[in-house]
Amino acid sequence: MVIQRLQTVYLFLASILMGFFCYLPLASYGDVDFCPYQQPVYLTLNVLISVLSLIAIFLYKNLSRQQTVVKVNAFLIVASAIVGAIIVYMNVPVVEIIWTAGPLLLICSFLMTIAALRRIKHDDKLLKAADRIR
Repeated sequence: MVIQRLQTVYLFLASILMGFFCYLPLASYGDVDFCPYQQPVYLTLNVLISVLSLIAIFLYKNLSRQQTVVKVNAFLIVASAIVGAIIVYMNVPVVEIIWTAGPLLLICSFLMTIAALRRIKHDDKLLKAADRIR
C-alpha cells in the first residue's frame, strides 16, 4: 500500500502528537506537574482534536468537507493552547513556572495541521484544473 496523499501523513502525525500531548505535562511548579489528563474538560478537548485529525483523513473524497474539518481542528488547537496557558497561570505563580515539552507537541501538531490544509488546497486546485481541461 502506498500513501499517495501527503496530507494523510500530516494529519496522522498531528493526531499522534496530540495523543502524546494528553499525557505529557504542560508545566511544572516545584514537584507538581500540570498534565492535560488532570483536567477532564481540557483532556476532552485534546482527545477531540486527535479524533478530528483521524476523521479528516477519511474525508478525502470530499475535499471541501475535509478542508472545513481541518480548519476547525486548527482553531481547536489554538483554543487548546490558550486554555492550557490559562489553566497553568491560574494554578501557578507566574515567577515559578517551568514549561516542559508538552506545549512543543501542541505547536508541532498545529504546524502539521496547517501543512495538511495547504496540501488539501493544492489537491483541490489540481482537481479543478483537471476538470477544466476535460
